Amino acid sequence: MSDVYSSDMHTSDAQPMDECQTNNVSRTLRPVRVGHIEFLNCYPLYYGLGKRSSTTTPFELQAGVPTDLNRMLVAGTIDFGPISSIAYALNHRLLALSRRLSISSRGAVDSIQLVCRRPLEELETIALTPQSATSVVLLKTLLRLRYRREVHYSEMRGSSEEELNRCDAVLLIGDQGLEAMYFPLEETIRYDLGVLWNAWTGLPMVYAVWAARADFLRRRSGDLAEVEKELAGAMAYSRGRAAEMVESARGHYRFGRSCLTRYFEVLHYGFEEAYQAGLLRFYQLAHQAGELPEVPALRFIDEMVGEGEMR
Repeated sequence: MSDVYSSDMHTSDAQPMDECQTNNVSRTLRPVRVGHIEFLNCYPLYYGLGKRSSTTTPFELQAGVPTDLNRMLVAGTIDFGPISSIAYALNHRLLALSRRLSISSRGAVDSIQLVCRRPLEELETIALTPQSATSVVLLKTLLRLRYRREVHYSEMRGSSEEELNRCDAVLLIGDQGLEAMYFPLEETIRYDLGVLWNAWTGLPMVYAVWAARADFLRRRSGDLAEVEKELAGAMAYSRGRAAEMVESARGHYRFGRSCLTRYFEVLHYGFEEAYQAGLLRFYQLAHQAGELPEVPALRFIDEMVGEGEMR
């Protein structure tokens, strides 16, 4: 069931509304359908939305792993949400970017781990998580251009332990990546892809962007602006109350206070110019590595509305 939000949820203890209640707030239009990543990295958004709501535009969260949300946005089953940054590059003519939101890091990201049985320079076979698109392309780009390694890749079919019995390494993301960091397997070496990227380029890495469908923007630019503002406000609320957010997250995840505190500190949720530059450099290198057919321009929601393209 989707979680629906609006300003009718006005108390600090507001909870998601049941779908049967949406008619009370939906006016003549359906709620805006917003993707939500089912990983700890999006907990600040969910926590902030549960504590505050100021928009009069109802919206509903539809959860999935990054690759699910990529497909949902392209297919039009959601209108706006976080997608793999590489998915924007592959579908940029259909989409417009938020300036306010991303999931990024400058250096360590903690939750994207290459877990290996041998040093990175000796890898020959790697099992890839099916949950991520950006991390897979980032890894292939790093290995091909930075380390000059041509590796055989396969998709994960079993547990990390099972995959490491047949492959030299396994790529894990999200909560599985964090578990690999804090509950490591014996006799393994871990590489944080955020660290590898920053050591190579000196730039931040953008793993997920927030994007809207251009056809939805044409029809409901005002509603989209309201929802984008609400989501950015929820993120800011949580970041300003980091300690209480960490205590809340401890009730839902197996990670301790120090792990959660560090994780929310290394993640960056804005999309300032330095992060835009990092994303464009990623696209350029992925294209050079043969993992991206072209380097897209970054098209932003506010620019497209301001130019009248959506009228």
